[in-house]
Amino acid sequence: MKKTFTLLLSVAMILGATGCSSEITATEGVGDQAIKVGIVLSTGGLGDKNFNDMAYEGLLKAQEDFGIEFDYVEPKSASDFEPNHRMFAETEEYDLIIGLAADQKEAITAVAEDFPEQKISYIDADLDHPTVRTICTIWPEQTFLTGVIAGLATQSSVEGTNGDNVVGVILGMDNPNLRTGLVGFEAGVKYVNPTAEVLQATVGAFNDPGKAKEIALSMYNRGADFIQPIAGASGLGVFNAAKEVGAYAFGVGGNQNTNEPDHIVATAVRNVNEMIYNEVKMVVEDTWEPGLVISGLKEEAVGYSVEGSNVVLPQEMIDIVEEIKVKIINGEVVPCGNADELEEWVKNNQYTAE
Repeated sequence: MKKTFTLLLSVAMILGATGCSSEITATEGVGDQAIKVGIVLSTGGLGDKNFNDMAYEGLLKAQEDFGIEFDYVEPKSASDFEPNHRMFAETEEYDLIIGLAADQKEAITAVAEDFPEQKISYIDADLDHPTVRTICTIWPEQTFLTGVIAGLATQSSVEGTNGDNVVGVILGMDNPNLRTGLVGFEAGVKYVNPTAEVLQATVGAFNDPGKAKEIALSMYNRGADFIQPIAGASGLGVFNAAKEVGAYAFGVGGNQNTNEPDHIVATAVRNVNEMIYNEVKMVVEDTWEPGLVISGLKEEAVGYSVEGSNVVLPQEMIDIVEEIKVKIINGEVVPCGNADELEEWVKNNQYTAE
């Protein structure tokens, strides 16, 4: 069975690279009543080692556990989103359609209006629509803790730090959701290191690692020794840049530490695979309902991980990060996600050791 799923994944990756829809049919337990799912991936596509790959992983697990069938499409640009969703909905064959990433909001809203009986799950946004189930994670909570690590480590004895007290963050696209993640990272940095400089830039795409690498190299040349990408497949370019100059980066989404374990310090984790799996599971169990579901550290939907990284952080640093994590879960610290409020937030929120 393991070999079978490996083969299916390989075929899907090849077909998906052409931008076509590829149906993955379960090899056992599928009858005429098999649940059928369609997913519209983000523009980063499969192979991003991030958002899309995690979503695919969640569907494969649902296929294995429940015998579902699923199709997917890899949009090349935002203009493909609505036609892709509409293609699935018009067939009236799909028990569930899933959309990924904040920039699908307009497309999903339009299709949901035209197909009110169609179950649609939307991952990674804040859409409040009466017929759509939206899973929204709290971006500032996801990136705040890697920001804390960056703020502490840039002025630490960690090998390879330069003492310039500069870090960076790179977005794939400048959209509101990712912007709150950027602010959350900067808030984490300045919560423990208020004098740190946080460089910011945007790639303009989730699938341009070459440009992301150029931006990262520029930041490293300006003194940054830690960079947090929030950029889909473009983030792979940041990892390449970190390796090239001997600096550090953070992963985002699924645990990316093993991509460049000597240079990726930690990952700002978001469990997209589990979110996708649970959406399918609810359809299988007939418990799926529309609504806006918001989750963060307390619900274990986001967090951070150092597992798989070879970068050794002092234990006292990890202890501080864990202490701050508990404070967020308990509501003692509420990470800022609004750039207009950040300066005032930093004035009123500074870490003090207990």
